[in-house]
Amino acid sequence: MNTDRVFSLIRPFLKKVKHFFTGLSEISVFAIWTAVIVLTAALIWGFSTGLRDDLTVRTVNEFLDSIGENRNIEQVISPWHIPGSVTQLGTWYTMTSSENAVISPLIMEGIFSPCLAIIDDEGRLSTLVPLTVNGDRGLARINPGYLRIWIDRIEKNAVILKRIQDGRN
Repeated sequence: MNTDRVFSLIRPFLKKVKHFFTGLSEISVFAIWTAVIVLTAALIWGFSTGLRDDLTVRTVNEFLDSIGENRNIEQVISPWHIPGSVTQLGTWYTMTSSENAVISPLIMEGIFSPCLAIIDDEGRLSTLVPLTVNGDRGLARINPGYLRIWIDRIEKNAVILKRIQDGRN
């Protein structure tokens, strides 16, 4: 068999393999660069949790003071030992009174509006405070069935959270 003929058949294949590995190295550099950016963002997000929680508490308490509410939120309830269904609804906080509160998103007419729901000791919603400018108008026009479902979910999760807190004490 003629070796020149064999090499002439293999040469285009080897060029394609070389081109493949050259392209693969460029793709791998891009993938590593993207992974480093995502990892850096995740680390910053994770390590800034305490700062974000403190800023949220301070901002919400200033808002509550401005509307004449005498209760304030104190600190976030750590989601690490709480079942997932409770923490999926929003961020739970303790209050200066014996109540708990949750900051939860409420979509009103396509507008995202975070609301502070203050839960009494029995696990019932005592006060609903919209935390955005147009929240009051949105609450007046929201579908009552949707609002009732949202409140029911908060109250069910408040009962679970209360049992967990009572079990720890």
